[in-house]
Amino acid sequence: MTIQLENRSHLLQLLLWRGMAMILVLFMVNWFSLPDIGMDTNKILAYIALLFVVFAIFQSFCFRRQWPVGIQLFFQFFSDILLVTLLVFATGGYESPFVLLFGLVIVAAGTQAEVLLVLSIAVLACMGYLAAIYSFAWSQHVLLPADATLTLLLQTSVLLLVGGVMAVISRRHATLSDKSRRAAQKHQGFQVLHTRLMASMQEGVLVLDEDLTIRDSNPAACAMLHVSEDSLLKLSELPSFPQRVVRFLQQRNEQESYRCEWQQDTSEYLITVGKFPELYAGACWWLTLVDVSELRGLEKEVAEHQKLVAMGRMAAMLAHELRNPMQTIAQAVELVTRVQEKQQVDIQRIVSEEILRLNRLVADMLDYTKPLTPKAKDIEAFDLLLASVELIDSEQKYFIDLICDVGVLHIDGDHMRLVLDNLLRNAVLSSPAPHSVSVHASESAGHWQFVVCDHGDGIPESIRAHLFEPFASQREGGTGLGLATVWQVCQANQWHIDVESDAETTTFRVRSDSTGREKHG
Repeated sequence: MTIQLENRSHLLQLLLWRGMAMILVLFMVNWFSLPDIGMDTNKILAYIALLFVVFAIFQSFCFRRQWPVGIQLFFQFFSDILLVTLLVFATGGYESPFVLLFGLVIVAAGTQAEVLLVLSIAVLACMGYLAAIYSFAWSQHVLLPADATLTLLLQTSVLLLVGGVMAVISRRHATLSDKSRRAAQKHQGFQVLHTRLMASMQEGVLVLDEDLTIRDSNPAACAMLHVSEDSLLKLSELPSFPQRVVRFLQQRNEQESYRCEWQQDTSEYLITVGKFPELYAGACWWLTLVDVSELRGLEKEVAEHQKLVAMGRMAAMLAHELRNPMQTIAQAVELVTRVQEKQQVDIQRIVSEEILRLNRLVADMLDYTKPLTPKAKDIEAFDLLLASVELIDSEQKYFIDLICDVGVLHIDGDHMRLVLDNLLRNAVLSSPAPHSVSVHASESAGHWQFVVCDHGDGIPESIRAHLFEPFASQREGGTGLGLATVWQVCQANQWHIDVESDAETTTFRVRSDSTGREKHG
């Protein structure tokens, strides 16, 4: 009988029931075979009473001492050996058909992964077997057959051999059980560590399967997304979650990482998406959400400080820029009454040009100094480019080559228009002839870029390092604030801008950050 019980009281109950079963079996066997073995009823009843008392004492003794499970298992199998011994004794001793039950008890003991228990039960089985044979012969006053000694020796050897084999199996079983137990404890320890680690992290963590269903999350992520920890929602079912991330995951492209920024209520989060190297327990994607509100606030403060410093330097430059047009206008007003009518027309043209220059300077100054708060929304990239091209080339003096391979973008359209208007205006002013200006919008792996290219004389190396500072570069007809404004707008929107220039071409490239940091509402 195999016993895999850890409950001590249950083992004690089994011991008592075995005692009762042994008494019942012995009584029935002896009742039906009583005339054959020549035993009277009084002896049988005396044996039954004695066995009942013995088992009651065993049960009470084990309960009081609270012995470990291994010792109680020994008493369980010892009771089995005693039962088989009585069966063999009551059913003919040497001729009994129940001798094989000793081997079955040894095999059952071997399943408990206790080497000493198996060997002890094997020895007890041999002792019980010999005791049953010789006790029956003594009680019946009969002699054993001549070859009984050899038979008894072979059978006891077989029982000991079975015990040895089961002891080896039990040892192997114990080793495997110990390894399994240690692995289970280690796994449980990792689970506890995982739970504590996830609970202590301030960053949100999500684990998704192939269907983008949330399989695991920590409390921080649940608080950011306003969901419960045991919810099995799909990422697309979260109403406020940025759909650009969902589209990236649904595309299942070769790119295994992605980043973007997401504005939720008054907080701003940096979302990082990664893919597990291989599927494990259904996990396919992992996402982290980091609250970067404080960092972005500090960046804005630094930008504002730098802006104030730049405005301080710009004040002196602006005074000079305003003085020249004002002097030109003053001289023109003074001369207009002294010259002929034909020359007055030229003077009026000069005054108009200087007034337009002052107007552009004031407008650029306002663009540069006004606060920039990006408000992203979905917008058609082609419509954005077309409006900018039509504004810059309103007189159709230039044929600007426009190529748009982008559909809908989630950006601040007004800010992008400000960037494109300034870059196209500079390109047109720098271009020697029509067909030399091009603007190209493209998208790859979830990142977009706008490229504005002209074929002018290039940017001198001496001013290239300070190109985006106020009044660092002033082309004829420019104010010196256009590229500074472009830089400021790109910084506010986390866009990246760079320039390449040689003696024949100049290319400005505005693109989403290489990490995919874009504003999402």
